[in-house]
Amino acid sequence: MKRIILLAFLCTTTLVMAQRINHVQEAIANYDYEAALTLIAKEKPTIPLLLQKGKAQRGLGMNTEALSTYQEIITNDTANTRAYIEAAECCRSLAKYQQALKYYEQALDLNPENKYVRIQYIGLLLSLQKFQDALGESSLMTEKDSSAIALHLQAQSFEGMGELLPATGCYYNIQEKYPDDYLAAAKLAALNIAGSYFNEAIEATEKYRQIDTTNIAVNRQNALAYCLNKDYPTAIQRYEYLVSQGDSSFHTCYYLGISYYAEEKYYEAHDFLEAARKHDPENVNLLYYLGRTCAKTSWKKLGVEYLEKALDLTIPKDSNMVRLYIGMTDCYKMAQMPKEQIESIRERYRKYDKQNHKLLYDMAFIYFYSLKDKKNTERCLEAFLKTRPKEDKEEEAKLNERGELVLGTKNYYNAAANWLKDIQSKQKIEDFFLGGNVPAQKPE
Repeated sequence: MKRIILLAFLCTTTLVMAQRINHVQEAIANYDYEAALTLIAKEKPTIPLLLQKGKAQRGLGMNTEALSTYQEIITNDTANTRAYIEAAECCRSLAKYQQALKYYEQALDLNPENKYVRIQYIGLLLSLQKFQDALGESSLMTEKDSSAIALHLQAQSFEGMGELLPATGCYYNIQEKYPDDYLAAAKLAALNIAGSYFNEAIEATEKYRQIDTTNIAVNRQNALAYCLNKDYPTAIQRYEYLVSQGDSSFHTCYYLGISYYAEEKYYEAHDFLEAARKHDPENVNLLYYLGRTCAKTSWKKLGVEYLEKALDLTIPKDSNMVRLYIGMTDCYKMAQMPKEQIESIRERYRKYDKQNHKLLYDMAFIYFYSLKDKKNTERCLEAFLKTRPKEDKEEEAKLNERGELVLGTKNYYNAAANWLKDIQSKQKIEDFFLGGNVPAQKPE
């Protein structure tokens, strides 16, 4: 009889608990994260409830708190793969990239076959420019997984290492297996164009165009290849199509203008070169062609002005110095000279690139990860955050010319704020245990 009563009690308790979890899940499904947290707070913490708590905290942007929740789960359940994954995602949101890597690694140790985790892990390695590690991981992945995304990760790893020939081979492989992969076609064309293999670039893009003639990224590379191969009539045709689809980017307008100039259609060339100038008014090559074009039309005096400006800009000025400093910074990085790398960035920012405030974030990154200098990391982050505009508009992530994801400035400001908060909170703890309540030194 006692056994029956006990069994009934356990069943009832289990049922009640399941109902409560269902209420929490329902609240989260309705994006009512505050209600979910309120319900969870009333219950005894269990692993399922803590997972829901972490999810609700992340939904409210409370990534620091969510990370603590997932760490609590890991402490009590060291084999909980999901907790490691979620902890890694929190760390990425908080710009704690090295810690994120460790959590991903632990998740993979528990479940090596988890494709999602491996992709995220390799992607983070690429973002941190750990190209050798990314290549090793992606190569292991491609031994068992010949999916397009696995091959893309391997190709990006080769690109990061400057191994363009193997990268090209990867993209050829992708196009062969997945002919409808537009990114492979665009990247393959871009690499061939960089090597002046214009016919090969045309072949790769035309192969894709047999499937889809509307893709903007592929058509841009296709048009550029025709232009650089001096097939100007076809280039004009391709670029005009891009314009008709709303593409008014600098490169489209510039190379369309160049193509019209080569075909001696100077008024058409003038219109598109002027459109390109709105994007980059001090581009020397653009001003040269615009000046030469105007000289062939009724705007001859304007042509003289453009050429005079182009000549003036050839004198070493800020834009050229920026390019030199970028090259210098990269050289110091490759030579593993972080102090000199920081100094080159600081000099560039102070003298020639004063509006590029993200350089302060870049310096913080080097101070922290290469020099382990928390004090100067904090100073750089504080200086960077002071440049944050009052109206911090949301920016969509964009792809640069190499097809790499570039985050908007708001993302860097958010990451800097979270990062600085984390450093300062840890410093307070360290100061307490050292027996000193000395306030942190303010940046100069």
